[in-house]
Amino acid sequence: MKRKFTKTGNSWAMLFTKTMLEIMDIDPEKDQVEIEFDKNTLIMKKEK
Repeated sequence: MKRKFTKTGNSWAMLFTKTMLEIMDIDPEKDQVEIEFDKNTLIMKKEK
């Protein structure tokens, strides 16, 4: 899956589709995520 970044003020954002959030079992209104970096790979996990 390919995604593009969107300019938001002085920052950049990436939108996640409902399907992507469902696959990761993330409710964006109540869950938080943990973000890690491994060289050029971004790893995002639902915080337990």
